Amino acid sequence: MPFKCKECGEDFSFLRSLHAHIKKHKLVLGDYYVKHYAKKDKLTSELLPFKKYETYFNTDFLSVKNMREWCKTAPKEEVKKYIVNTFKGRIESKGLSSIPPDIYLKTAGMPDINMCIDVFGSYNALCKQFGMLPMLSRQLPNEFYKNYEDTRIFVDTREQNPLIFKNSESLKLDVGDYAVMGEDFDYTFVDRKSYQDFCSTVTTGYSRFIKEIERCKSLDSFLFVVIDTAFQNMEYENKKSAHKYKLDYVFFQMREIQAKYSDCCQFVFSGSREHSIEIIPKILILGKKLWRVDLQYFLKPKITNNGLDRRKTKTKKRVQGYKSTLANKRGLFR
Repeated sequence: MPFKCKECGEDFSFLRSLHAHIKKHKLVLGDYYVKHYAKKDKLTSELLPFKKYETYFNTDFLSVKNMREWCKTAPKEEVKKYIVNTFKGRIESKGLSSIPPDIYLKTAGMPDINMCIDVFGSYNALCKQFGMLPMLSRQLPNEFYKNYEDTRIFVDTREQNPLIFKNSESLKLDVGDYAVMGEDFDYTFVDRKSYQDFCSTVTTGYSRFIKEIERCKSLDSFLFVVIDTAFQNMEYENKKSAHKYKLDYVFFQMREIQAKYSDCCQFVFSGSREHSIEIIPKILILGKKLWRVDLQYFLKPKITNNGLDRRKTKTKKRVQGYKSTLANKRGLFR
């Protein structure tokens, strides 16, 4: 497929040749594409800036906030078409075999699960548009709300700045930082990360981390990566950190891992170390019951500055309401 220069009409066989040619017209790529392929924010009608060729033609808003507002106010059929096209483009460009979980959608700037539910009635209804299933499709089990603080937690001897549990013991683990043993063991491990650890693990430590996931997979086990911060606080953490990361790249790497290893790995932003202390025993004890649960989605309303326990009752109502919406024949988490 030839690429035609809109300035002079010359044809090129390769995109990179066209981009090199554009400089002869004393234009930078951004000015060229905005001039000849102008795109406007669907909500505000403001011109969209050109950042990358790979993303420019798939971008329709200046911000996720604008996208959310447009989805609330635009005609429903138009919103449906937009969401379907957005997911279709992602599925085709990434070669996905299942529909991504909520944290994937949020970090990719896509309509999240709640937005899809508002428009399609359930997330499952959207998935059926493509004849596909979600990567994480199970309902959060009721046992999740039980108290597991007395659980004996084994902490890897190499874990730096370990969490303090009520009942714990140091032990060198083959996978992750935390596990349970004996009758409690359900082939599930937890790898805990601070903000800094998480960013470095999926970037400079990517190859090493993939080896750990592969080792976990070879043991027919599952690795939950629990990050001691809230997803919405990542930008703040990055600003105050001595080492600044390109968060777009960090989240890109996380999405690549989640898509490739959804059968043995899941990322969970707990909100804080205190929340991690409460969540980790639940993950380890419930084990396989949580492997196919979009845990981040269900934890989201609980993780606030007010703490995990104080909103437990309210959260349970919310989860039950979500279940009533989705657990029928149209639903996803059954």
